[in-house]
Amino acid sequence: MKSLTLCLSCLLLASCAKVGDPLPPLVRHPETVTNLKVVQVGDHFQIVFSLPPGEIERVEIYRQCGINPSLTEEAEATARLQRNQLSPYHEGTQFVFEDSPGLDQTCVYGLRFANSQNRRSPFSNFVQTRPVPSARPPTALRYQVQQDKIVVNWDPPTENVDGSQPPQIVGYLVNSKHRVSTAEYSDLEFRFGEVQSYRVQTMSRDSDPLILSPFSHTLRIIPKDTFPPATPHNITAFVLEGRVQIFWDENKEADLEGYFLYSGTDTNDLQRSSSSITINRYVDESVIPGQSYYYRLSAVDQVGNESSKSEPVSVTVR
Repeated sequence: MKSLTLCLSCLLLASCAKVGDPLPPLVRHPETVTNLKVVQVGDHFQIVFSLPPGEIERVEIYRQCGINPSLTEEAEATARLQRNQLSPYHEGTQFVFEDSPGLDQTCVYGLRFANSQNRRSPFSNFVQTRPVPSARPPTALRYQVQQDKIVVNWDPPTENVDGSQPPQIVGYLVNSKHRVSTAEYSDLEFRFGEVQSYRVQTMSRDSDPLILSPFSHTLRIIPKDTFPPATPHNITAFVLEGRVQIFWDENKEADLEGYFLYSGTDTNDLQRSSSSITINRYVDESVIPGQSYYYRLSAVDQVGNESSKSEPVSVTVR
């Protein structure tokens, strides 16, 4: 009986340990993207895209041109680019492929992505060109530096790139990211003393597919801060315990360095303090009883621009 039980146990264990047929290797295909877009710049096209997540070794660009172009699974790639051959799009996280099939035909574009196992993704979304002659770029870029902004102006183009008139203008694109409707752009984020660069494109269509002119020439400037702070105001002075106490409203400029105090017994010969005062109050301990004193204030910024002087205030020390 014991032998029979032992044999049955062995059979059960043997059946539990049996290994089934091996599974086929897991095939991984890259994902695709749905944000493909096309931008016409002058007489050529920019195909703009991002990479899908995961390992991507190659990007395949497909193009079909004609009267009613379309792409199918049997289409041959127009170009194949290794990942290290991709060109970034305006220093962002996207990439760009430039193509010049001509403006006399409509083209449709799509992408596929391949990994190191040569597995390809499905097609991306398709984009189609609607070629028309774009306007020429703006000319005569010029600027004006103001205290809180740089204003850039330019002359609009007078014709399209093919010489036809009137030019197709719906707006302008500054530095590839700022859209404006008139021939003027205000830069509120500039910094004094640093190089600022501006280049402008004319927009002939502001919806997909975007149609832009080539770039204008680049305007490079280093704006200099020549703008003084506001003149201090609401100055009060009074005598307390034999000393003159002086107070005024605080200036609000971000680059304020401090204030200069002009003082003396002759309103026409006031002496400036040797260094700037960094707070909006001051105690004059050098006064003599029986004398009248006059005070004026100016504000100074971090590069030395000094405001005009305030109106004088006077006080007599008793």
